[in-house]
Amino acid sequence: MRDSVKFVHTADLHLDAPFQGIGRASERVGQALAEATYEAFRRVVDTAVERAVDFVVIAGDSYNARDKSLRAQRRFLQEMVRLSEAAIEVFVVQGNHDPATGWSARLKLPENVHVFSPDTVERFEVVRDADAVAAVYGRSFARAAETSNLALEYHRRPGDPIAVGVLHANVGGIAGYDPYAPATLEELRAAGMDYWALGHIHKQEVLSRDPWVAYAGSPQGLNPKEIGAHGCLVVEVGPGGGVTAEHVETAPIAWARAEIDLSAADGLEGVRDLIAEACEQLLEREGRHVIARVTLGGRSGVHGDLARPNAVPDLLEDVRAEFGAGDPWLWLDRLEDRSGALLDLDALRGGADFAAEIVRVTDETARDPDLTDSLIAEIFAPVSATLPGDYRPGISSADALASARDLVLDRLVGGEIR
Repeated sequence: MRDSVKFVHTADLHLDAPFQGIGRASERVGQALAEATYEAFRRVVDTAVERAVDFVVIAGDSYNARDKSLRAQRRFLQEMVRLSEAAIEVFVVQGNHDPATGWSARLKLPENVHVFSPDTVERFEVVRDADAVAAVYGRSFARAAETSNLALEYHRRPGDPIAVGVLHANVGGIAGYDPYAPATLEELRAAGMDYWALGHIHKQEVLSRDPWVAYAGSPQGLNPKEIGAHGCLVVEVGPGGGVTAEHVETAPIAWARAEIDLSAADGLEGVRDLIAEACEQLLEREGRHVIARVTLGGRSGVHGDLARPNAVPDLLEDVRAEFGAGDPWLWLDRLEDRSGALLDLDALRGGADFAAEIVRVTDETARDPDLTDSLIAEIFAPVSATLPGDYRPGISSADALASARDLVLDRLVGGEIR
């Protein structure tokens, strides 16, 4: 008999998520997005079956909405049946997106599925050959905005061969996420678990290895900010508490970003070639469908051409037509021009036009640091009044003045103002 237990740790499936932040997409891309969370979950279940794990834990937010769609519930049921047929137990906590008080179609789940109570921490045993080989502890959210420290209610029972805690929570106050079920690592350690299977944070991360405290991340990134790997964890815990964990990629669609320096670009066709090269590199790196955002930067003689009406939108549509037809495809969701015109400040200073006057005025202002500071402070005052008292701009007054000068010159010299 194997002394260890093996399980899949997943969370934040967000079945039926709408993929907010995406602009107009082709019908092909739209259909793939509609199926992405379901396909990612199917791959999680494939992993559990192929690895012949003892059980699966889902650490909250199986669904994207409190009143989950019937479609999402039926697809969830299908995957639970697959796990039942493979004799794999499933332990589910409900999180802020799918709290226990949300609407349910009350589809009958197979007996292998155990949903934790929202009223108290429950303990379920994992049994192999009539012997309990592990205990899994968890508690669901009763409401979406759960602000209680649920971790304080977890206590390992003496005699558990292996103990796994399942919790949907923000541990350590991770920025960018709501502070639901807030807890500290010290509080988790006090519960005596061998492994904490966490949900709520969409990025895979190991917070501690003594004991193991880990976020599996979401199986599929849900918006343009969620770049990087997305999948589930295959975890093995030995009787002495030793843990090994492997991250398995499950996302059918990757989010990606690229920045292109146009300083050496030769005309708009050269810009088009650089964009295509960046798209090819993203596809090669990801090896699957990609939704990308590309930023054009650097100072270049082509800046004036890019500033012409429809230049950037035309480039965007042209690249979409080429790369959106491939398999795997790449959808260029956004193409942003942040390039600047080539500026010869010495030559501009010798001129007699408005651009020359801009350079001369900023030169004169820059020679008086006190004047520069007072001007920047006066301009910044309406904004600073709305910010915390200890806030400081991340740029010096001199750099702010130079940036303002260059912004105006970009528009004058680059052809944006005619």
